[in-house]
Amino acid sequence: MKKQYSSIFIVYILFGLALGLWDVFKPIWLIERGISIHKLGITFFIALFLAAIFSFLINKKVTKYGIRKCIQLAIFFRFIIFFLMLISNNKSFMIILSCSDLIIDTLIIQWMYPLLTQIKISNKLFGLKDNLYDLSGNIGTIVAGVLIGITICKFTSYQMCILICLSIFIFCFLALFFVKNEKIELKYENLSKEVFKIKSAKDYIKYSCSRRLQLFLILGFFMVILTEKLGLSKSFAGISWSILQIVFNFVGIIFSIYGNKINRVRFFKFSNISSIMILFIAGITQNVITAFIAILWIDVLSDFYSPVIDAPLTNEIPKHLQLYFASLKHILSYIGRGCAYMISGFLIHYNYRLIFLISIFFLAYQNLVGVRALKNCVNTNIYGDKKQ
Repeated sequence: MKKQYSSIFIVYILFGLALGLWDVFKPIWLIERGISIHKLGITFFIALFLAAIFSFLINKKVTKYGIRKCIQLAIFFRFIIFFLMLISNNKSFMIILSCSDLIIDTLIIQWMYPLLTQIKISNKLFGLKDNLYDLSGNIGTIVAGVLIGITICKFTSYQMCILICLSIFIFCFLALFFVKNEKIELKYENLSKEVFKIKSAKDYIKYSCSRRLQLFLILGFFMVILTEKLGLSKSFAGISWSILQIVFNFVGIIFSIYGNKINRVRFFKFSNISSIMILFIAGITQNVITAFIAILWIDVLSDFYSPVIDAPLTNEIPKHLQLYFASLKHILSYIGRGCAYMISGFLIHYNYRLIFLISIFFLAYQNLVGVRALKNCVNTNIYGDKKQ
């Protein structure tokens, strides 16, 4: 049991490292290959819309064949995609490969938590896994930032990042053999009906979709904003941003450990109200510092949401319905995230400060449905402890 648990955690952390190594700089890399930012936004929207459709179509097959085997198959395809990126020089083909990787990456992350719930996970460890994932992602971004501009043995910095990712995928594929491939036979005629019997489920799905839309409006192309609009160099922006994030990752880990002592509803309201104020100031001023602070603030808060808010809401869902619920939630989240990429790409091209003002509306809606979902938790009280 402990070996399985450790294997899943290690794989999750390594995926975070790969995310930091590649995904943060991928938009800049694609822009350098001739695709404009607003076209890139549309491209990512299409990729995430396809991910939503694909997730819906294969959901039952994943439970039938086992989550662990499906994750390993996805890792195998991801390995092939990155290998083709390494040897290809065709710009259009590279864009197709990057979008294919985005589809597979979203599916892997979607399946990882249901895989973990096959064993057992508390609210505390739920938040811890996400903060460790973010921490490893920021370490990966520092490594990528150091590599920017370096050429070794005719490999560019981007190719070196891809090589490291390939090694990570091999290790993850092998590590998952230590995890049982549990198959779940769901005999319900209407799975959605079973999920929505849970009091907080519907509002949680609405919250998750609006949160993804709001979050990726700001963070979807944040490196493009930092480098192209705020004038920071790619290497400096990546390294300095990651160092700041690592500091807050450690604070987030403390939140994970003591999250059950925090009033979740009050924390959630404070986060949303403070974000609205900061985004409003960044949107109406022509100041680089306020824009930087707004992006940083939104990113920092994401380290604290998981243990305090997402953990109890997710753990309201019974184990046998976790994969179906994750698919349902992520399908809508993909659409929200895809819309965010498309809107963000257009606004960065037109006037990036409008991103801050538009995201305020999604924050207000997120606050409404999120508070309602938190108050409707049946198994935990407002502090995240189990109800007696």
